[in-house]
Amino acid sequence: MRIRHWFIILYLTGCLLPAKESAGQRLLIDSLRHELTKDSRPESRIMTTARLARALFYKDIREAIQLEQQALMVAAPLEDGRYKAFTFATLAYLYPEVKDYAAMHAAIDSAVWYAARTQDKVTKGFVYLRKGILAFSAEKYDEAMSSLLESLRYLEGQEAWHYENLAYYYIAGTYWANHDRDNYNRYARLSWQTALKSKNPDDICRAYQSLGSTFLERYRTDSSQRNLLDSALYYNGLSIGVAGQQKDWLVFRNTAAVAALNNGDIYFEFYPAAYRDSAEKYIYLALNIAREVRYPEVVANSYGLLSEYAIREGRYDEAEKILLLGLARAEEDSTTADFTKARLFTALAGIAEKSGNPAKALRYYKDYVRYDKAYFDAGKLNSIRKLEAQYQSDKKEQALAAMEERAAFNRKLNFFYACLIVASLLALIFLFRSYHFRLKASMRQQQLLTKEKEDAALQAGLQARLQQEEAARLLAEQQLMQERQDRLEKELLAGTLRSQEKSGLLLTLRDKLSNESGNVLKQMDRIIHEDKRLDEDFEMVKSDFTEIRPEFVARLQQHAQNTLTRLDLKYCAYILMGLSGKEIAARLHVAPKSIRMARYRLKQKLGLQKEDNLDGFIRGLA
Repeated sequence: MRIRHWFIILYLTGCLLPAKESAGQRLLIDSLRHELTKDSRPESRIMTTARLARALFYKDIREAIQLEQQALMVAAPLEDGRYKAFTFATLAYLYPEVKDYAAMHAAIDSAVWYAARTQDKVTKGFVYLRKGILAFSAEKYDEAMSSLLESLRYLEGQEAWHYENLAYYYIAGTYWANHDRDNYNRYARLSWQTALKSKNPDDICRAYQSLGSTFLERYRTDSSQRNLLDSALYYNGLSIGVAGQQKDWLVFRNTAAVAALNNGDIYFEFYPAAYRDSAEKYIYLALNIAREVRYPEVVANSYGLLSEYAIREGRYDEAEKILLLGLARAEEDSTTADFTKARLFTALAGIAEKSGNPAKALRYYKDYVRYDKAYFDAGKLNSIRKLEAQYQSDKKEQALAAMEERAAFNRKLNFFYACLIVASLLALIFLFRSYHFRLKASMRQQQLLTKEKEDAALQAGLQARLQQEEAARLLAEQQLMQERQDRLEKELLAGTLRSQEKSGLLLTLRDKLSNESGNVLKQMDRIIHEDKRLDEDFEMVKSDFTEIRPEFVARLQQHAQNTLTRLDLKYCAYILMGLSGKEIAARLHVAPKSIRMARYRLKQKLGLQKEDNLDGFIRGLA
């Protein structure tokens, strides 16, 4: 049986397992402790305590948990849920190390609950990152992928490169577990890119080592591309180099151990025996780092890889000694899993069988069965604990879901009652406002009626007063017209007398001058004829003015707003008498055109339109 295949698979996937922390990073731990003594702000203390708990993960897990529980008490009075969410998520990361899976489930559920009560996207992303890593560790890859993608959704644009790097890293691991190499390569590169942005030495070491595994896997698929093997060695070397330079600030030095062992395996598997020195250089480097950071799996697998060289050369006793030394180292470390010991005994049984010693092979095989059973029993117990914790968590989630459903129902019921109360209040307000408006409208209507009555009374009084004033004005105008008519009659009478006297005088004068020459007689006849015509005109004017009644004149002036002249009244009198335009022009000795213009002016003064009949209007007034 060749032990090498197991070692190779372990270290290709080892970079994706939760890494173990160095116990000797005192510089980082002391620095964080010193920072805690200086900063008194609760928000800063909570975040620094989380970093310190992470640094103490493998040095003193109990102290790490105690520190986070104290941080939880500090976060309790803070209103923003981000600090409690961050602390619970960190506790969920710590509890599995002490096999307290019930507390782990409770912590991650609390972290998610508090994450929903903060607006800080980085905290939300961190909580879902931790939830995804826990699901990944439990091999629930679909659940892990969902949580990790949710984490990336919150972290997008926040420049939290360390958390993004971890999310990409475990997404790549999920694709590796599902044998999707293309997506594994894609997310391994994204993890590398974000690691360079984060400038975190742990992220950079892990990203380089992951890229080395990527190129090695591609070479296994297509061995014609030798440059892929060179790239795997190169990136593993970069991971080892960064770990050496940043040794005092690394939290997870086991990444360098994995990279070194992978390079040793590459030289063993793909290079001739002449490269054994290079292989052993990396194997011993991995062995030293693993022993320093108490990584028993790497220690055992380093001895296993060294034994492969002895098996290849047929030196089975040497190979057995190497594996027994690895087994002794594993026995010295209490953290070594029974699974690792069982694998070592399997390899020893195979070597004993090849060397022709079936009794020893049987003994080793029995030891394998013993450790394998212990591993199986421990795994079974661990599975029972996980299942019980999962059951309790599911039970709590169901109870919480029922409570939330009941709370949602109560909220809906309360909302319904609130709506009913609001609707009732609105109805009451509407009825009150309606009654108020109706009362106000009734009062307003009463006021309007009173106002209308007062206005009507005032209007009636004003109308009566206007009528009285109009009657008085008409009476005054009538008296004035009567006085004017009397005066005109007197003037006409006087004119008549003068005219008669004048006519008699002219006739006497005509008789006396009958003996004179013809020219003188003609002139006298013309004078007498003209005088008669004037007398006739005077008689016509006399008759005209005699026919004009005072009330007719008053109505004309009322329509014309007292703008009619004496000549206008004369025109109106002629129109009332039924004279045509030509007759009026002959009487007034003017052109007919002047009469048409006078009629136009009369229409304007009387407020008539162009199409209205002036003659009919004047006769109507009479």
